[in-house]
Amino acid sequence: MLEARYIRKAYTMGRHAVEVLREASLTVRKGEFVAIMGASGSGKSTLLHILGALDVPDAGTVRFDGQDVFSQSTAGRENLRCEHIGFIFQFYFLLPELNVLENVLMPCMVRSSIFGWRSARAQAKKSALELLELVGLTHRLTHLPGELSGGERQRVAIARALVNRPELLLADEPTGNLDRETGLGILDVLCNLHQQGQSIVMVTHDEQTAARADRCVHLDAGRLQ
Repeated sequence: MLEARYIRKAYTMGRHAVEVLREASLTVRKGEFVAIMGASGSGKSTLLHILGALDVPDAGTVRFDGQDVFSQSTAGRENLRCEHIGFIFQFYFLLPELNVLENVLMPCMVRSSIFGWRSARAQAKKSALELLELVGLTHRLTHLPGELSGGERQRVAIARALVNRPELLLADEPTGNLDRETGLGILDVLCNLHQQGQSIVMVTHDEQTAARADRCVHLDAGRLQ
C-alpha cells in the first residue's frame, strides 16, 4: 500500500542545516498496523508528515497504491489526503467553535462543493453518527471540544479521521497527551479498527504502546531499523 524509499529531510536552524531523515525507507502492507518508535526529536513526526503528503522530502520517493505521491500536483496531493488518508494528532486539532458532530463532519464538507454538500449531507451525517457510536460518543454530539475530556477529544479526532473511509490511518503520538488509562482506551479503539482491516501507521516513543502493533520499526540517526 505504502512504500517510502531513501527519504531525506533537513531543516535550517540559524546558519546550520540539521539533517533529520537520512535515506529512511519503509514499506507498509494493506491491513498492517506498523509502529514507528524513536526518541523525542528523532524525526518521527517529520517522517509521518511526509508519508501523508503534509510535508515534502528533500530527496527520496513515496508511493501510495503504486502512485508516486510527490510527482503529483499540489491539488493531487490534497485529493490524496482528503480521499485516502486519515490523520490523528497528539493535540487533537478540533475546531473549538464546532460541536462534536460538526467536527467529525468537517472532512466531508471539505471534499464537497456547496451544491454537492446538499446531496451528500445525509449520508455523511449517517457515517459520522456510526463512527461516533463506534468510539462511544453518541451522548456528546452537541458538546463543544472545551466541554470534553482529553480522551473524548481524541475519540472525536479518530472519528473525524475515519469519516471519509480512508485506506490508511496515520497516528502521531495518539496517546502522548493522555494519562495511561485513557491512552489504553484509545489504543483499544485503534486495535479494534485494525482487526476490522484498517491499515495504520502510528508514531510513538512508548514501548508498551508500540507492542500493540503488528510490527515495530525504530528511527535512529535518521534511518529506520
